[in-house]
Amino acid sequence: MQNYWWLLAMFLSLLTSAYVYANQLVKVKGSLLMIYRGIGTGLVLLPFCVFFAPIHNVAFYALCLTQGLVISFGDNRILNASKTFGAEVTSLIHPLSIFFIFLFWIVLHPSDFAAFTNHPLKFALIIFCLLGVMLAIIRILKARGSKKALGFLIISMMCEIFIDVTNKETTHLGAENIVSAIYYYTLITSLVAGGCNLGAYVLKNRKLSEIICSKNLKFAWFFILYAAIYSALKTYTMYLTPNPAYVAAIVHAYPVWILAAENLRPYLCRDAKPAAVKINPRWLGVLLVSIVCLILAVE
Repeated sequence: MQNYWWLLAMFLSLLTSAYVYANQLVKVKGSLLMIYRGIGTGLVLLPFCVFFAPIHNVAFYALCLTQGLVISFGDNRILNASKTFGAEVTSLIHPLSIFFIFLFWIVLHPSDFAAFTNHPLKFALIIFCLLGVMLAIIRILKARGSKKALGFLIISMMCEIFIDVTNKETTHLGAENIVSAIYYYTLITSLVAGGCNLGAYVLKNRKLSEIICSKNLKFAWFFILYAAIYSALKTYTMYLTPNPAYVAAIVHAYPVWILAAENLRPYLCRDAKPAAVKINPRWLGVLLVSIVCLILAVE
């Protein structure tokens, strides 16, 4: 199954596209979304803990707890960055983090780098493919930053790097029982991230009635289901992949799939409006070739 990490990563990318597109339609506030995804998912999963053997590694739980805190801080920061500086700035975070995730992982695991020294052409091809994915996503999304947004961008990107690297690391620490590790990782990070977001929500003196409002609750089940499936599947994919950057390179292309769907709609539906952003076929080709070559190089 290890050779099919990329297939799961593609599914995750498409799943993310569907999730983002769905939220554009239902328009649930970002703060409420984080509470539903966190607290809601954690409460749904909690009763099932009797069916999963505990992981006998304190470091595993410590890393899950830390990651929950970073997810809470990082996601809120990205939401605030989008509100303050616009979506074009925040769309730089994911593609730029891909290459640094790769570097951080091989720094933490020198044996992986040592393996590359025996295959320098493979190493060069992987680097080239990761850079190709990054550049293609940035060019397709027409993402750009500013000096004012740089500080926000760097901190948010560091959170992104930490989340993906530690996600992979928890699968090493919980390798004694990967099914239990996936369950406890999803449970702990969800409860911690959701609890932090709920605390921040209350501190800002926002109405608690919004959380249990029927208008929002009728969509909450979808975000809870999505969060549980996505987190569990991503953790398993990270377990299978040799480097978390490979998964990130495929998953973080999700905005491109949304744009591609928007570009195709006028051809499929006569009443559909033309897409606001046109995809350059050349850069889409670069993205697809880079992803395919990355998969072949890794395999």
